[in-house]
Amino acid sequence: MNSTPGNYFQTLATEGGRGWNRFWFAPSDAIVLAALRISVGLMAFYLLATYTLDLGRYFGEQALVPLKLIDGLEEATRDAGRQVLVGQVREAMPRQYRFSYLDNLHGRGGLMLAHVAGMVVVGLFTAGCFTRITAVGSLVVFLSYLHRAPMLTSGVEPLVAVLLFYLCLGPSGACCSVDRCVLSRRKRNSEESSLPAPASSWATVALRLIQVHLTLIYAMMAVGKLATEWWWNGIGVWLLIARTESRMIDLSGLHQFPLLINAWSYAVLFWQSLMPIFIWNRLARPLLLAVNAVMWIVLAPVIGNFPLALTMIAASLAFVSPSTLRRVMPVC
Repeated sequence: MNSTPGNYFQTLATEGGRGWNRFWFAPSDAIVLAALRISVGLMAFYLLATYTLDLGRYFGEQALVPLKLIDGLEEATRDAGRQVLVGQVREAMPRQYRFSYLDNLHGRGGLMLAHVAGMVVVGLFTAGCFTRITAVGSLVVFLSYLHRAPMLTSGVEPLVAVLLFYLCLGPSGACCSVDRCVLSRRKRNSEESSLPAPASSWATVALRLIQVHLTLIYAMMAVGKLATEWWWNGIGVWLLIARTESRMIDLSGLHQFPLLINAWSYAVLFWQSLMPIFIWNRLARPLLLAVNAVMWIVLAPVIGNFPLALTMIAASLAFVSPSTLRRVMPVC
C-alpha cells in the first residue's frame, strides 16, 4: 500500500467528493417531502385564513397598513443613526423586488376574490393536486401577504415561506397526493400501480436544504441565548413568562419555584444547543425529535405563538426516516 502524501490527498478528495454527492444527490424517498407538504400547506392555509375577516381593514383603500407606510420602510427615519429597516435588507432586496399582487388591489371585492383564489391554490397544493404548479403558486401567494404587510407577521411566516420554497424544488406531490392517486388509477397493471414512487435526487436536494436550514435556525437560537446572561443565570424562561403582551397563559406563580425555572431554562438552552449537532446522529435522532416536540408544545403557551411551535415541529419531519412515515401515512 502506497501511503505517500499525494495518494492520501487524492483519496481524501475522492472520498470527500463521494460523501458530498451521496449527501446531496443520492436518490431518496419523496414521502418525507409529502409529509412536509401536508403539514406546511395546512399551516400556510391557516395563516392566510386569519386575514379573511379583515381584508379591507388591512389592505383596502383606507387600510391600516397603507402602501405609503410600507414604502416608508425603505427610508431612514429622522434620526440618521437609526433605520426602520436594516440597511443590508434595503440594499439587497429593495421594495420593487419584493413582489406582492396585493399592492394592486384595493377594493374589497377584488381583495376577497384574490384571497379566495390564493387559498384555493394553497389548498390544492396541500392536497397534492397539480403539485408542481400549485407549489410555486402557493409560494407566490404566501409571499404576497408577507411582503404586503410585514408588520402583521411573526416569526412563523418567514419560516413557512422558506419551507414552501424548498418544497418547490422537490417532488412533494409524488406520494400521498391527488397527483399520485390519479397516476395510479391510470396504470393498467394493478401490481405496477401499487409500487411506491421512484426515488428522486431532487427529493434529496430539497430535503437536505430543509435539514441544513433547520439546524442553522436552532444554532442561531442557541447562540442568541448564549450571548445573554439571563440564560446563563437560569432565568431565561422567567423573562418569557414575564412578557404579559405575548404569553397565552399566566405562569407568574412559578416565581415561588426558582429551581423549576432554572431547570426549565437550562433544559431549553441544552436542547437548542444539542439539536444542530446530534440531530445528524441516527441513534440520537429519535430521542431528540421526541424532546423537540415536547419542548415546543410546552414553550408555545409561554411564547404565545402556537403556529411557530407547530411549524418547527412540522419542519423536524425532515429528519424522520421514510420507512417510519410509510408505516403511518396512507399511500395511494
